[in-house]
Amino acid sequence: MERGLIGDLMKVVMTVSNPFKPDPRVYKEAKSLVKAGHEVYVIAWDREGKYPEEDMIDGIKVIRLGPRATYGSAMVLKLPLFYLNAFNLILKLKPHVIHTHDFDTAVLGFIFKRLKGTKWIYDVHDLYFTFFSMEGKTGFLQKVLRELVRRIDLLFTKHADQIIVATQSIGGAHEGLRECYVKEGIPPEKIMTIWNVPDVEFFERFDRLKLKKSNKFTIGFIGPQRTVSNFIALFEAIKYEPEKYKVLLVGEGKSTKKLKQFVRERYSNLDVEFFGNVDYKLVPNYYLLCDAVFAWYPPRENIKRAIAIKVFESASLGIPVIVNKGSLMEDFVKEYRCGVAVETPSPMELQRALILLRRMKFRSKMVQKKWNWRNEKRKLQRMYLLLGGGDV
Repeated sequence: MERGLIGDLMKVVMTVSNPFKPDPRVYKEAKSLVKAGHEVYVIAWDREGKYPEEDMIDGIKVIRLGPRATYGSAMVLKLPLFYLNAFNLILKLKPHVIHTHDFDTAVLGFIFKRLKGTKWIYDVHDLYFTFFSMEGKTGFLQKVLRELVRRIDLLFTKHADQIIVATQSIGGAHEGLRECYVKEGIPPEKIMTIWNVPDVEFFERFDRLKLKKSNKFTIGFIGPQRTVSNFIALFEAIKYEPEKYKVLLVGEGKSTKKLKQFVRERYSNLDVEFFGNVDYKLVPNYYLLCDAVFAWYPPRENIKRAIAIKVFESASLGIPVIVNKGSLMEDFVKEYRCGVAVETPSPMELQRALILLRRMKFRSKMVQKKWNWRNEKRKLQRMYLLLGGGDV
C-alpha cells in the first residue's frame, strides 16, 4: 500500500442497514476518508428496492443490496439474507478495514475479523439493547432479548480493533456511550468518541430554496417520525391557540402515515405541515423556517446517553431546542443556554417551555467553534493512521 495523507492508503468497506440516501453520520465519515485518499465503499441495505444498485456520492462508492423488507421488528427475518449478500460482496472486495455502523451490521465485522484477520472498526451510534425497553415493553421476552443483545454487543466490542461511540460525558450530571462501555470493562484507549456534529462550513454554504417562513411561531421536528405518542403532548400544548403556532415535520419514518391520519382526525384545526424526506444538503433550509426545534424522545437509557444531531444543528444555527430532562442533552442545553429540558412532557410543561424559548437568545458561534465536524474529522483520521501502522 502507498503512504497516504493519514497513513497507509486502504480499501475501506462500511456497512449500514439503511439505503444510504445518505445517512448523515456515515456520509461525513466516509467523505472524510475519501478526501484523505482512501478507497471507500458503503454497502447499504435497500429494503424498499427503489434506489440505484450502484452509486457514486462525493467519491464514496455505494453498493445497495437486497432483499426487500419492511421496517420495524419484522426486518429481523430478512436480515440474514442481507448478511449473506453483503458477506459475498465483501469477500470479492477484500478490504483492509471493515467499518460496521451499529449493532445490526456488526456481525459482518466480527466474521471477517475472525476468518480473515481484517481490521475491524465497530461504530456505535445507539445502544440497541435499550430498544426493548421502549413504549412499555417490559415483559419476560423483552427482558431476555435485551440481555441477549447486550451480551452480544459486549462480545463485539471486545473483538473489534477499535470502537467508535457517538457520545461521552461533557462534564455535567450525565454519562455518554463511552462511559457505558468503560464500566463494562472495555479499555478506554480502545474507544474513540466521534460526535455526530454538523459540518458547520457546509451549513454556511448550502443550496438555498425559496421557502417562505410562517408568521406563526414554528416548532420543527427534523428526522423520521418513529412514534405517534411522541407528538401528542406537543399538539395538546398548542391546540387552544392554533393561530399562534405551526408545527413542521421534516423526514419520514415508520409512523409517518399514522401520524398524518392522527392529525387529520384529532387535530385538524392545527397548522401541521409534513415535508417528507429531504436531501441532507437541503436540510438547513428547513431549520431556518423554525423558531424552535422539538428534540424530545420516549425516554430510555439510550436517549439519556445521546445528543441528537438535530440538537447540535439547531444550536449551531441559533435555534433553541426542547430536549429530554435527565439526559446528556440536558447538560448540553444548560451549558450553552440554548434550550429547555422537559421531563414528561405534559401539555402544561411544554407550554411553559415554549414561553421560555420565545425569549431565548444565545451565542451560536460558541457552539459552532467547538461542535464542528472539522474537529471530529481529525480524530477519525488519527484513528485510521494508527490502524494503518502510521505515526501520529
